[in-house]
Amino acid sequence: MQQEVINMIDDMEDVTGLLKNTFVSKDEIIEMLVICAIAQEHMLIVGPPGTAKSDIAKRFALLCSPKDGNGSGNVPYFEYLLTRFTEPNEIFGPVDIKAFQKGGGHRRITDGMLPRSEITFLDEVFKANSAILNALLNILNERTFYNGGKAEEVPLLCAVGATNEVPEDTTLAALFDRFLVRVWTDNVEESRFGELYEKGWELVKRRIQAGYTLEMGNVTTTDTLRRLYNALDEVDMSQIAKDYREVIRSIRAEGIDLSDRRVINLMKLIAASAIRRKRLEANTGDFWVLRHVWNSPDQIPSLLRIIEPYLEGYDAEFWSPERDIETIQGDISELIGRKEMLGTVSDYSAFLQQSQNLRHELMGHSDEEGSAPLIEEVNGLIETAMILLEKQG
Repeated sequence: MQQEVINMIDDMEDVTGLLKNTFVSKDEIIEMLVICAIAQEHMLIVGPPGTAKSDIAKRFALLCSPKDGNGSGNVPYFEYLLTRFTEPNEIFGPVDIKAFQKGGGHRRITDGMLPRSEITFLDEVFKANSAILNALLNILNERTFYNGGKAEEVPLLCAVGATNEVPEDTTLAALFDRFLVRVWTDNVEESRFGELYEKGWELVKRRIQAGYTLEMGNVTTTDTLRRLYNALDEVDMSQIAKDYREVIRSIRAEGIDLSDRRVINLMKLIAASAIRRKRLEANTGDFWVLRHVWNSPDQIPSLLRIIEPYLEGYDAEFWSPERDIETIQGDISELIGRKEMLGTVSDYSAFLQQSQNLRHELMGHSDEEGSAPLIEEVNGLIETAMILLEKQG
């Protein structure tokens, strides 16, 4: 591997480290975002509001921004909250009235808007109307935007979509498929509240000092991401061909739908994972990215069971989205110890929320045998909290 490429990978490692030091319990999301940006693919973050979805994307874009402007009206980052009332001009730019009056057609001024962005964050992406969704399909897949009937190239590297829940409407299936991987995010677990407290207050102080203007110096540039993308074709994928065929067969046999388009494009993520580890040969350890090809969160445990055997022997290189059963047991023991000290309605509400978060984590755990008794234990805590809340009420 050329030293120039190694230096660019080191820059991306610095970006990843800064983000991980800023956000608690978001390592897997950050790793997946970096891989998607290198591979020029899109990811969907699913989870409740207030779990740092947009903040991670925005800070990543700032860390990868050019030092002295972008030129040609390009912007490193664009974000928007979509609703069914959002109009196309809010996303793609206003119609150029002067050009229209001169007979120049229905063209939009796209400077500073999504068609000129390199990293995009679209909150509640599936709530947009059909006019916006149809244009998004071309932008995400073909990297083109039809402006006044003429196809214009879009510099988009990576789009991050966010939603509170995956879409069930079949009319959204095509857009859903454009997001190659999906990651789940939730509130930080109780055991890491101390980190959340400290780092959260640091973020608040920065916002106070900056007057709500997010400021973060760049570490690298989007040009680095483009050059790493060009290096993907140097990765030797021959050693994983048989295993990749088998793992895709197993995923599809589990009832998890994977289109041929996703199967092909996922190979770019596998190659990007190898590049991130400074290798020009892919191995089955790079299959960790396949843990995020689910179509609904309830498929996560099945995916983990399929993927984990391929990662054996690569534990030092890759990342696990799961906490071990012993750590979760410690959280449950802590909750049991607090149960007798609860007094107010807010105490019981917080206790109930923490218990429900633990149950959600356990229900998605790959160690079904180890998690089953803990789920029963947590269910008992939830039932107790609800009874006591009713009495308080």
